[in-house]
Amino acid sequence: MRKAEAVVASLLLLGGGVMLRQALKLPIGWTDTGPGSGFFPFWLAVGVLLSGAVILVQSLKRLAAQEGGGVDVPFLERRSVKPLLAVLLPIAGVVALIDYFGIYVGGFLYLAGYMRFVGRFRWPTILLVSTAIPFVLFLIFERWFLLPMPKGVILETLLYGGK
Repeated sequence: MRKAEAVVASLLLLGGGVMLRQALKLPIGWTDTGPGSGFFPFWLAVGVLLSGAVILVQSLKRLAAQEGGGVDVPFLERRSVKPLLAVLLPIAGVVALIDYFGIYVGGFLYLAGYMRFVGRFRWPTILLVSTAIPFVLFLIFERWFLLPMPKGVILETLLYGGK
């Protein structure tokens, strides 16, 4: 397990380095209109790098202690596979069908399914949460940031009559 943590931490450091390199190509300071376009990517990269460094140091310490006679635990225990697949497979399906469902309908379906089959919530709560979250995200991205997100065939048809 500790070796897997060290590998994941190294991948985080590599990815964070790439993110930082790309962010530094953009202005990261304050501009006349607010933060530069590289501001948020820069700080996200810093966070990823710090997280990767902390995980790597912790895993290397544990590896050193393990070599002194400690017992290694498996990366993924058999009982953890089912809950992992309950999260992974539906989200992979939503991502695979993003052109059809879009972000908002896909998010609604994923949240509703997860809340019902994993969380065992009641339908009123499911409908409230799985409708409210995509709606708030719509307001944030489409209205506030003016950033169009993929809406998919279903929502495009409802909104624009398939045009």
